[in-house]
Amino acid sequence: MAEIKWHDSAREHLRKIFDFNYNNMSEKYAYTILGEVLDDVQGLESAPRKGAPELLLEGRRYEYRYLVVRKTYKVIYFLAEDEVHIVSVWDVRQNPQALIQTVVVAEIINNQ
Repeated sequence: MAEIKWHDSAREHLRKIFDFNYNNMSEKYAYTILGEVLDDVQGLESAPRKGAPELLLEGRRYEYRYLVVRKTYKVIYFLAEDEVHIVSVWDVRQNPQALIQTVVVAEIINNQ
């Protein structure tokens, strides 16, 4: 079983998604999305390679993978030994360059 490690960037992205949905959609919808993300991430404990490779991040230090939640969000992660590192919960409607910047910061922090 792999251990799940949430990076601060991923926690912050998930919080922003929750807050946006809570304030602009409904409380029920916000909690539904949160639950789906957390359930999908928990599934990585037993099947860490179930996500597809993230081609946008190909050639980086780690092999980044992703899970899609509701066609709108990607959980971006990489594997390191027996750990699954969640680096972002990404709204796919955002600028992809911002995702690359998030990953660069995560790589720097992970090397410290």
